[in-house]
Amino acid sequence: MDIVISAKTTDLVIPINLLFWGYLAVYVIHILEESLLGETFVEKMKTHIWPDYGWKHFFGFNTMLLSLYVIAVISFESVGGAWIIFPLSLAMERTLNGFWHLGESIIRRRFSSGLLSSVLVWILTYLIVRYSLIRGEIGAAHFVVSTLTGAAITGLMMGSMLVFRRKYGKGRMRIAE
Repeated sequence: MDIVISAKTTDLVIPINLLFWGYLAVYVIHILEESLLGETFVEKMKTHIWPDYGWKHFFGFNTMLLSLYVIAVISFESVGGAWIIFPLSLAMERTLNGFWHLGESIIRRRFSSGLLSSVLVWILTYLIVRYSLIRGEIGAAHFVVSTLTGAAITGLMMGSMLVFRRKYGKGRMRIAE
């Protein structure tokens, strides 16, 4: 399955699995961004949600999710067909995660580390929607299932933060500091 970007004189053909590997590469950049820029993800978790959260938790979770990405892309490359749902679900999770960072930036009126790499994710998602979904390369049913699965994964991650916040009694997140 390919993404074909047509120009007046030539076509650019990109295998869709390369875009999925692109999501994985951007996720690595995302992890670095959340580790190094502005208020780190670990600092936010400690301050607002889970006082005992640390770098071991952060890297453990992200290593697990990165491994899942690799398995998803290799599974799709090996089997094809409806297996596109697996890496596409994770791509949709990354897309929705970017909206979390955008919302956090707007609500808190400060940069949310993870927002810059989210722009790269949105570009990859645009390419898939514009040049694969709209052209019928990806079936609408596969896309809907993938989007709903990605939303469920995002919901589980955000929901777990709310559970920890309630458990540790951290109250409401401070909006402007």
